Amino acid sequence: MMNGHDHDQRIVYGANCAWWDGIEKIGRIRTASGHSLPCCPFCKGMLFEMPSPKEWWDSVEAHQAKGNAGYRAFIEWLKGKHFASYGDAITAYMSKPGRTVQT
Repeated sequence: MMNGHDHDQRIVYGANCAWWDGIEKIGRIRTASGHSLPCCPFCKGMLFEMPSPKEWWDSVEAHQAKGNAGYRAFIEWLKGKHFASYGDAITAYMSKPGRTVQT
């Protein structure tokens, strides 16, 4: 149970889109029964979550360590931005000279 000193630190990210941010940035979909489901605030797609920023960044670092150079810089840039796919996000990221990422 959370108290006034705790806050939800989960990181959420799109299941079918390229978006990520803190859980406080999620969108909501109202169901026919009146329930509210969390979703991407842009495309209303489903989300995955990581329990904490530490686990999120550990996962990013692990992916980069597997030979995916530039991945962390790309993910840092991507925060709060929305693209229909990771391919679209990578294209936008690499459109600036000097940026590269291997995924």
